[in-house]
Amino acid sequence: MSLKSPADRYMYIRLKASLLGVVGSFVLFAAYLAVPPLGIFSGVLAPFPAAYNRLVHGRMSSLIVLLGSTAAITALFGIVAGSLYLGMCGMIGFFMPELLLRGISDSRALFWTSAANLLIFSAGFIVYSTVSGLNLQQLISAEISASLNQAVALYEKAGVTGEELELLKRSMATAADMLKRLYPALLTAMLVVIAGCNLVLLKKTTAKTAVNLTVSDFSSFRNPDLLVWFLIAAGFFLLLPASPITTPALNILLIISLLYLFQGMAVISAFFTKHSVPALVRILLYAMLIIQPYLLAVVACIGLFDLWIDFRTPKKTQENL
Repeated sequence: MSLKSPADRYMYIRLKASLLGVVGSFVLFAAYLAVPPLGIFSGVLAPFPAAYNRLVHGRMSSLIVLLGSTAAITALFGIVAGSLYLGMCGMIGFFMPELLLRGISDSRALFWTSAANLLIFSAGFIVYSTVSGLNLQQLISAEISASLNQAVALYEKAGVTGEELELLKRSMATAADMLKRLYPALLTAMLVVIAGCNLVLLKKTTAKTAVNLTVSDFSSFRNPDLLVWFLIAAGFFLLLPASPITTPALNILLIISLLYLFQGMAVISAFFTKHSVPALVRILLYAMLIIQPYLLAVVACIGLFDLWIDFRTPKKTQENL
C-alpha cells in the first residue's frame, strides 16, 4: 500500500489501531462471556482498547472499536450480550476519556463514569423486565438461583455426596439470599473496579504519548472525611429489625467498605514506594488479597483508620537539644 502524504499515513495508522482495537476488545469480552470464572479478568480489560483509541487516535477510532465489537458480540452471543458490552464499555471506553481530556480530575471522572454506567444498567434491567413481563427482583433472583444451582450440579458431578453435599447446598442457599440483597452494591462495586483498572492502565500506557492526563498517583488516594459518618449511619440502621431499611443500609455499607479498601490499598502502595519493596513481594501480597477475603477486611480497616492516624504523613521527630 502506497502512502504518499502524511495525511494518508495518519489515516492508515488510525484505521489499523481501530481494527486492532475491535479484535482486542471483542476477544476480551468474548472470553468473559464464554469462560465466566477465568474470563472476569479479561472482561475488566474489554473497555481499554476503545478508551486508549479515544485518547490517542480520536473519537472516530473509539467509536469504530465500540460499534465493531458490539456488532461482533451481538452476532455471536445475541442482542443481550451486545447491549451489555455497549453499556459497560461505551461509558468506560468513550465517556471516561472524554471527561479526562476536558481536564476533569481522575476521581471525578471515575465517579461520573460509574454513575452513568449504573444508570444505564438500571435502565436496561427495567426495560428488559418490562418487555419480558418479569418483575425485576424476580428476574435477578432467578438468575442468581440458576447460577448457584449450576455450581451445585458441578460439585455433584465431581463426586461430592452425602453430608458434604447437603452442607454445600445450605451454604449456596445462604449465599443466594445474601446476593439477592446485595446485588445493587455488588454491581456498583464491579463497575467502579472496572473503571478504576482501566483508568490506571490509561495512565501507564499514555505516559509516553502526547496525551496529557490529569491522573494523580494512586498512593495519594483519600476518601472525604465526611464519608465516615455515612459508614456510621449505615451501621446504625443495620441494627433495626425492618428489612426495607436494613437491606439498603447493607448495600451502602458494602460500597463504603470498598472505598475504604481503596484507601487502604493506597496506604500500602505508599508504604511499598517509600521502602522500595521488590515487585515480587508486591505481586504475592496482591495475590493473597484475591485468594484470602479476610485480608481485604484488614486492608479496609487500614483505610478507615488512616482517617485518624494518617499513615502516609511523615511523623515529626524531636531534634536532640
